[in-house]
Amino acid sequence: MKNLITKIAIFPIAIFFFAIAVKAQENFNLNSITASDIEFSDELSQKGLFSATTALADPPICLEGDRIKPGNDDSDEKIEKEWTVMVFMNAKNDLSESHFFGLFGKWAVKDIKEMKKVGTTEKVNVVVEHGIAGKGSKRILIKKKSGLLSSGEKVYGKYPDADMGDYKRVAEFVKWAKTEFPAKRYMLVLWNHGLGWMDPNLSEMNAGTGTSNKGILFDSETKNYVRTKELGEMMKQSGYVDVFVSNACLMQMAEVAYEIKDYTGLIVGSEETMLAYGFDYEKLLNFMNSNVKASNSQMSDFFINWYKEFYANGINIGPVNIPTYAIAATLSTLEPKALNQLPVYLSSFAKAAMDNNEEEAIKYAIQNAIRFTSIDPPDYKKMLSSYTDLYDFIRLAAKKANNHQTVQAAENLMNFIQSSLVLRSVGINKDTINGYNYSEVGGIAIETTRKTKKDISSQLSQAFETKYSDLSLSKASLWDEFISWSNKVWLK
Repeated sequence: MKNLITKIAIFPIAIFFFAIAVKAQENFNLNSITASDIEFSDELSQKGLFSATTALADPPICLEGDRIKPGNDDSDEKIEKEWTVMVFMNAKNDLSESHFFGLFGKWAVKDIKEMKKVGTTEKVNVVVEHGIAGKGSKRILIKKKSGLLSSGEKVYGKYPDADMGDYKRVAEFVKWAKTEFPAKRYMLVLWNHGLGWMDPNLSEMNAGTGTSNKGILFDSETKNYVRTKELGEMMKQSGYVDVFVSNACLMQMAEVAYEIKDYTGLIVGSEETMLAYGFDYEKLLNFMNSNVKASNSQMSDFFINWYKEFYANGINIGPVNIPTYAIAATLSTLEPKALNQLPVYLSSFAKAAMDNNEEEAIKYAIQNAIRFTSIDPPDYKKMLSSYTDLYDFIRLAAKKANNHQTVQAAENLMNFIQSSLVLRSVGINKDTINGYNYSEVGGIAIETTRKTKKDISSQLSQAFETKYSDLSLSKASLWDEFISWSNKVWLK
């Protein structure tokens, strides 16, 4: 989630942005092809394209202090239900605060109130780890709030020293929830600010998007957050969840999704910034209770249709309705199993572009592809933003490519994105400053060369902990080599 200042109508207020993406309809001949149809050299084999991902060691989960309370004694809560929804809600930052003279804000409280309108039912459990600025965290079962004397929650533990930026705490929360509230299927929601794959070096810069309040599950008190590589280990220790939801900005990236692909059946998130206003948890829980056997396609339809409706109706804050026509937004759902084939398609395109010296085509894509903001204060012209819609980037490169091999590799990758990787995608509104039509986004972002003509590689190496080449997707594909090549091409 991100805090941006936007003027809407004549009512200037501070709001926070969501995001969604729609599959572009192009006139390319997208031939049907599978990963096994593509041949590669020994160079690609050495990158590990055709070998299984190396499993991380399974370190024990060791949490500091008396953070885990005994399990509940309610035998009826131990009965297996259809779903358990687990929300790891890290509001140990500005998301706990109220803004604009109290007219809105306290976003975690708002979302929990929505959950309490439905609460835990005979079909669906709702459990939350709620991190609160200045108060640590509490672990609660959400119940339906009925009357003034009803709190709508049952507290299972309070942890004043909880580090909500520790990936081991997320894993422990999930394992606890699965034990205490067993279900046939599980949904995990990570609720916080997000920064995509980038891991900021907190000794050199402020966290996340450039202020002290932003990051990936960033805890402003412990100065800790979940790194991209830790996401995979977090999910490995947590065990499989049927739906993984990022209620946070910029997390629907190939690099992020690839880290968690083996531990979930559906990935929900945004390529762009997301409103701190959050998902409508009342509607989500009502849908899940009414559709307990919902398929991934049906679950995807719910998120996408709700998002369209939300942006069509605007935001109601008391007597004021704030229109959202000026907010560019995306949301998409991914098929995790398909991510196993992504390195093959990426590498096929990257190799063709480099081997055929498609410099002009890549320059055109770098200059014109839809980008998503990742810094604050706002980089309005997106000169420093490296997060780019993968489908749009490849579409533009194919448009200017000279060699048939490059065009074919691009078409194969685009077809794979549309037919296999992205289940549902929607893009709303436009970025009028850059001329981006968000209806053309494909549903998944990726790292690319920045538009700035300045070489800022040395500054980036100091600002961020993680090297791009160390990510799992980089090790499995030639995309990191392609970026190094395109950086040189762009700076010529």
